Amino acid sequence: MKHGDVVRAAAPLSALLLLTACGTGERICTLRGSLSGIRVVVAPKLADKVADAGLTACWDGSCREGGLRLREEENHGSSSEPASPWPGFAVVPDLPKDGKTAVRVTVVLKDASGATVVDEQIAVVPKPTYPNGRRCAPGSPQGRVHIGVDGTLSTR
Repeated sequence: MKHGDVVRAAAPLSALLLLTACGTGERICTLRGSLSGIRVVVAPKLADKVADAGLTACWDGSCREGGLRLREEENHGSSSEPASPWPGFAVVPDLPKDGKTAVRVTVVLKDASGATVVDEQIAVVPKPTYPNGRRCAPGSPQGRVHIGVDGTLSTR
């Protein structure tokens, strides 16, 4: 049997299998996961002044520090243009998964000279994420913090 004959013979079988799979109504969940942590979005005008960022999250009598990057490491364009700010993410292991427990988040932003630009804290309730959709098991919990141009934190 030639290769083309095999492909033509297999096509109806493939179509039948596809239709059978579509008709089951089952949702196939992948192994895609999500990281436990806090997403931090900084107003662009403030982010332009930031050279270093840190985050601490506390709950149930213990605290965890997470590294926080607010800029791309490399400049993909002209070297005369500053790297653009982007939403930062601090990995914080073992955040509460119940969607109700408040976590005290402290964000510290410093400028190039090492001077503190922002040192504020806010209560955040991490929520489960659903990287495979709501009909699949939840992933790790995440919280969000927004920092305005004046350094004010919110959970919008």
